[in-house]
Amino acid sequence: MNQAVFGAVVGIVGVVIGSFLTLLRETWSDSRMRARHARYLAIRVVCTLDKYVENCAEVVSDDGLCMGQRDKEGCLQAQVPTPPPLAFPDGLDWKSIDHALMYRLLSMPNEAEAADRKIDFVSQYVAGPPDFEEFFEERRDKYATLGLAAFALTQEMRTKYDIPQQTLGEWNPAERLAKAKEQVEKDRRDRMQRLAASPLL
Repeated sequence: MNQAVFGAVVGIVGVVIGSFLTLLRETWSDSRMRARHARYLAIRVVCTLDKYVENCAEVVSDDGLCMGQRDKEGCLQAQVPTPPPLAFPDGLDWKSIDHALMYRLLSMPNEAEAADRKIDFVSQYVAGPPDFEEFFEERRDKYATLGLAAFALTQEMRTKYDIPQQTLGEWNPAERLAKAKEQVEKDRRDRMQRLAASPLL
């Protein structure tokens, strides 16, 4: 191989290696940028979800009494306002996280709206005074489910993106939600057993 050919080969190899190194550097830079965007998104979303979990726990703790008293008609009445569907902060780079996780997060507002529609139906057409038992039960069930789903997402994102756990005192929203869900399921099982044991008229 003469010197001219050798020089040309070396030049081509140098160009290829240089292009590869440039591509590698850009890929590494993009990966770091995406990781930063993902962690920023995770922190913002977890803070939003933490508040939503607390709101759901307040809803399931609502027994319909105001300072231990019924209303002037002797009825139970919701004391805790229903939280609005989740609204995540603007400007987040959703493409920076796993698509399955993104779907679970972005579908939560629709799930909350569907839950509210079911609760409204039970309130209008099923529940009756003075206790509106079916309304409060459906409300506890739906918001326990929503709150526990939101809490599960916070735990997953805290682990994946190295976000510290909340510092909780005596009030633990997740425990309250789990107990409420368990109680609703027990009440429904007991009701079904009573109905099954009742003699047919």
